[in-house]
Amino acid sequence: MIKVALVRGKYLNNFEGQNYNFNKKEIELTGISSFFPIHHNFPFPIIKLPSLADLGNNRLLKFAANRILGDSQMLFGLEKLAEKFDIFHTADPHYYYSYQLARLRKKRLIKKLIVTSWETIPFNNERIKKKREIKRFVLKQADYFICYTSKAKECLIKEGVDKRKIEVVRLGVDLDKFKIRNLKFKNTSQNAKSINVLFAGRMVKEKGIDDLKKAIVNLPDVNLIVANSINYQEMPRVYNQADILIMPSKKTKTWEEQYGMVLVEAMASGLPIVAYDTGAISEVLGETGIMVKENDIVFLIRNLKKLISDKDLRTKIGRIERKRAKLEFDSIKTNKKITEIYKKI
Repeated sequence: MIKVALVRGKYLNNFEGQNYNFNKKEIELTGISSFFPIHHNFPFPIIKLPSLADLGNNRLLKFAANRILGDSQMLFGLEKLAEKFDIFHTADPHYYYSYQLARLRKKRLIKKLIVTSWETIPFNNERIKKKREIKRFVLKQADYFICYTSKAKECLIKEGVDKRKIEVVRLGVDLDKFKIRNLKFKNTSQNAKSINVLFAGRMVKEKGIDDLKKAIVNLPDVNLIVANSINYQEMPRVYNQADILIMPSKKTKTWEEQYGMVLVEAMASGLPIVAYDTGAISEVLGETGIMVKENDIVFLIRNLKKLISDKDLRTKIGRIERKRAKLEFDSIKTNKKITEIYKKI
């Protein structure tokens, strides 16, 4: 049996968590979080440690932490767990808890260190000197890297990581929970008033909120469902209430959609998707969704109207997306691939 610590601090979540429900005879997994992680009710035990990140969204605190420490995602007492696990599996290399583990790895106080890297913008999170030092140190000390997209892998290679130490594994969903239900296709009427358009994500500028508002104004008889702070266990039901998913995310100098778990959940739920072609969205969607050039409001609205008026098209696209989800984004397959990686290293 391999004992693994999945270290995510405040960002321990069920998006990833559903992929880490291992056969306990092979992998004994423990999540390491802060006192207040964003999700609860995981399929594995949790150890909670104090963290500066739990003090809230304090700009002054973040400013000071970034310049003095490099990051506020410190986990106090993490070092005391060094001998309890065979593998420590951390998140992105710019987090302070990744740096804590990298220091332990250099001293050979932990056996193996795996880093999951989401980042798709090369040399991002390096503007602040201390943060850059942390990130480069972690990249050097890690034994292996898991990326959820090929774009993230290419990012690491450009930053100097040996490609032989990187493996792309698609982050999946529980296909028994996220699935097509008759509820979505029960309407036989072409009346736009019966159509629900779903936006799932943070209500921030980079998620395309302004373009979302402009689009909906031009679709006055459509119902907009916004899911931005809901219990994750409720999300399958939310998708089954919707007819179309819209994702008008935009790229900034320091951020773009690194994966878009919403896309995977929507595909698994057979929900046709209209999205801007930014970040890793096209890699995740493949040929299944409707891609729109960023900021092209006219084309965004035109494609939404097309889906709204054509139930058969919505059904066809939804079934194609469900097929892709089964092939590429099944959490059971993801689980098996990560198990293989743990065994290999």
